Amino acid sequence: MLESSGFLSAVGVNYASLHSLLASDQFQKADEETGAVMLKIARRVTAGWLREEYITDFPCLDLQTINQLWVKYSQGRFGFNVQAEVWQSVGQDYGKFSEAVGWRHGVGSDWQQYSQLTFSLLAPSGHLPAAPFFKFNDLAIGWAASLPSKLVDCYNADF
Repeated sequence: MLESSGFLSAVGVNYASLHSLLASDQFQKADEETGAVMLKIARRVTAGWLREEYITDFPCLDLQTINQLWVKYSQGRFGFNVQAEVWQSVGQDYGKFSEAVGWRHGVGSDWQQYSQLTFSLLAPSGHLPAAPFFKFNDLAIGWAASLPSKLVDCYNADF
């Protein structure tokens, strides 16, 4: 377990920038930083996207740190655990999930481009973080369905 800038990381990631961005309500920059950090941790910077297996293998300590920062500075509106709650509430249906968090509006409608997302507390619960799940042509490529079970594993783990 490594501590960098006061935040815990299994791989030595410095979370000072993410903390600062979230603390100053710069949600878009914080979201972009979250995506960049997650790619770095998963060693997927060159590829620029994450697959399910990269979430499955993601260090719990880092997932918890990112989540806790998002939850704290969004007044409980954003974070991976909030997304996991939405995921469960819609019966693990990705179409319904994407509508509930505001990444798509209405059944069969077009996906929002990343630049069209709402980067404020006015966004639906679970709207952010989104950057790790957007890539090709600025569109959503998929929320990690393995994330809820990973969160359960992480929060039940003995640290």
